[in-house]
Amino acid sequence: MSVPSLSEGALLKICQGDNVDKPILQVLGLKKLANQNSSSDRYRVFVSDGQYSNSFSMLATQMNDKIINGSLVNFCLIRANNYVCNKSDNRKVIILYDVDVLTQPGQVSSTIGEPTTLNPDGTVNSTNAKKPASVKRAAESDVGPPMAKRSPLTTPNGNQSAPKSSILDPRPVYSSSGAGSFDPSQVSVHPIASLTPYQNKWTIKARVTHKSDIRRWNNSRGEGHLFSMDLLDESGEIRATAFKEQCDKYYNVVEVGKLYYVTSCSLKAANKQYSTLNNEYEMTFRDSTEVIPCNEDASNIPTITFNFVKIKDLAAASKDSVVDVMGICKEALDATTLTSQRTQKEFTKRDIRLVDNSCNEVNLTLWGQTAETFDGANNPVVVVKNCKVSDYNGVSLSALSSSVIQINPDMPQAHSLKGWFESEGQSAQTQSLTQLGARGGADGSIGSNLKTLGEVKIENLGMSSEGKPEFYSTSAYIVMLQKDRALYKACNRVNDGKACNKKVVDQGNDQYRCEKCNSQLDGFTWRIVLSFSIADSTDNTWVTCFQEQAETILNKTAEELGALYDQDQDGYNKVFQAATFKHYDLRLSCKAEHYNDEQKVRHTVRSVVPINYDDYKQRLIKDLESAGIEIPDKLSKGSYL
Repeated sequence: MSVPSLSEGALLKICQGDNVDKPILQVLGLKKLANQNSSSDRYRVFVSDGQYSNSFSMLATQMNDKIINGSLVNFCLIRANNYVCNKSDNRKVIILYDVDVLTQPGQVSSTIGEPTTLNPDGTVNSTNAKKPASVKRAAESDVGPPMAKRSPLTTPNGNQSAPKSSILDPRPVYSSSGAGSFDPSQVSVHPIASLTPYQNKWTIKARVTHKSDIRRWNNSRGEGHLFSMDLLDESGEIRATAFKEQCDKYYNVVEVGKLYYVTSCSLKAANKQYSTLNNEYEMTFRDSTEVIPCNEDASNIPTITFNFVKIKDLAAASKDSVVDVMGICKEALDATTLTSQRTQKEFTKRDIRLVDNSCNEVNLTLWGQTAETFDGANNPVVVVKNCKVSDYNGVSLSALSSSVIQINPDMPQAHSLKGWFESEGQSAQTQSLTQLGARGGADGSIGSNLKTLGEVKIENLGMSSEGKPEFYSTSAYIVMLQKDRALYKACNRVNDGKACNKKVVDQGNDQYRCEKCNSQLDGFTWRIVLSFSIADSTDNTWVTCFQEQAETILNKTAEELGALYDQDQDGYNKVFQAATFKHYDLRLSCKAEHYNDEQKVRHTVRSVVPINYDDYKQRLIKDLESAGIEIPDKLSKGSYL
């Protein structure tokens, strides 16, 4: 196997801003960099073109497998198919995004030629400059066609710039518009995929595909607010977050779908807990950040792309998977305000029902400002990118903070769906994947995964090897309640917007101490933790429920129950007696826990409502028929179904 010739002089041309098509280089050294901010290893590469060498080159992380499999080694020859040269701290850094290894390990065992090391800024001292030892013509070279000198492009302001052959090469900006200290005509635009924390000065031109609501916080370190946006260009996507002053400055400036220049943000490793974008980095605005509207031709910048899933196919989608859906809003419920039991913060939600031409329906939950402003009048087409599939109430969807929601978008699929609905869809018979009331809603119906207590034990629910809780619904009677330890005195302090609710120690003289808050309190609040036994015709089990569900079962608030406990023990006991032998629809979770080296399954009530006997009779008749048991003729099913 012959050894190809090196592209002599290519490194100097690249550092000077010229374009060299797929140069052939030699690897003289590899160094693994210590990087605690990224889950991927990064390598510094010492490369040579036979005439010059460069020690400030980086290998993109997607090329790491070539080092791992042993093909990219010292002295091997590579072809750089895709690269970019960036300036960082007066250094010219070449980032190799795509390379092919042209030689086998050991085929070349020494440095080819006597290359001169380039200065960090990509220049060469005139005293050290060398002429190439041999420059082969096309007919003589085994490298391939010679590197032709390309004609520079002339910009409107008279400057010249090298042509762009890759989406990862910086693009010249020809606009004369600008704001503040930013002048687009004087900078080159970098592709998103080329950005790394090692660069200090860069500008991107990207489309905003998503903008979050403003999120606010208040904790021991102070208060603040932020918003985030997702940016997209032809090379990739990235998330940017603006805090406090920058949030105030740019939130009303940025519009989804518009094009902007963004410059001078800091980059860090992306937190994948909050971002699903395909980028290992994310941007944070700083004082020097500028966001400038771009009014140039945007045809080369992609818009949002969708991968729609039919509603009928959601039944086969994995729980917590993220999908794109489009449907007609058949019904929109009123927005409701809820209070988080964990943080005591209020938030707004709205459920809407979507239908598509698969004649299937599904519930979608909207949150925050989107829920408040949504208008379901005239059955609009709703398009959602990145919504989560849930097993709540059978199959349902929930919008995420990263979801992009469009109403009546101007796209062919939306026009087609609207035409179907107006011509036949609004009168078509449909099937709902969402079973309303599955978690004990107001109608009292039982939801998905309906089990008897005997089935729960036989199927070993809660013993999942993944250690995650499993959910089920059941109808059962309360047969016994533990009243002695149903109440406790809780801390009434609110920290970071979250109620403490930890048990306090009575110090006497109306003083109470919370060990968690490390503070003395003048008062407390009553909290309920209720343990009781439920039973049906197949088995019984002990379950636990907390404040909201316990108040439903006892028909008393925690403060009312606490007052009876202190002042009227007979009245306190009667509350528990009145709650016994009542029939409820319950939604529970179960999970195995270890206590004193013994494993037990703990069942926790998530929601509870008094049973609706009309619904209950319908379920019993359907269960009998599905089991092949005929209903006697003398029984009029019409009275129950």
